[in-house]
Amino acid sequence: MTIYKTHPQATKKGHSTKKKRRYYSKEKKEQLEKMRQRKTKRIIKPQDIFFLLLIGLCFVFLVQNKTHRVAGSSMVPTLENNDRIIVRKGRLPERYELITFDPEISNESSYVKRVIGLPGDQLWTDSKAVYLRPQKAGKWTLNTANPIPSEDLPDSTLKVMVNEEVFQALRDIHKIPEKSYFVLGDNRSASKDSRTMGLISEEQIEGVVTYRYFPLNKIGQVK
Repeated sequence: MTIYKTHPQATKKGHSTKKKRRYYSKEKKEQLEKMRQRKTKRIIKPQDIFFLLLIGLCFVFLVQNKTHRVAGSSMVPTLENNDRIIVRKGRLPERYELITFDPEISNESSYVKRVIGLPGDQLWTDSKAVYLRPQKAGKWTLNTANPIPSEDLPDSTLKVMVNEEVFQALRDIHKIPEKSYFVLGDNRSASKDSRTMGLISEEQIEGVVTYRYFPLNKIGQVK
């Protein structure tokens, strides 16, 4: 086999082997840059906006709310065992609203109860009973150490029997202190509440129960 040596092709006269460089004006360069940016810029579609909005709403919901599963019968008939509820965190309750709170009892999870007494409400004790009266109901002075007949109680007064420990803790208090609450379960016969735990502090409160989302036939606001 014969191998022939090749020679580089001669450059034609008047022609250069180097690629000519293009020179653009400043305006032309700016136009080309804008074109490149338009090509690389991602077009945001309506479904993308909806998806981002949905993620944002979910994040806000998780920050402001918490879900719980009810265990037990202390809030029957308002809430029953295995009901699922939504709690608005960080909101202080009004009278008769339901709250969840830390009972500060070892191995116990959050409790759900109804707020009966608010800070500033009138409070007095007699024969292991606690009498509660709203602050706005007008002041009433107890003038006797004897048990109070029910017919002598002023309007808007609630009588609650408490255990000895709670009675001793409240006997010298004439109104519910600031940042303290008196709570009861709706099912009095099966509820562990302020009758045995005493007043609940604001720091213990997780939030206010606003909604029940299970079972499906009971979905709605909780009052």
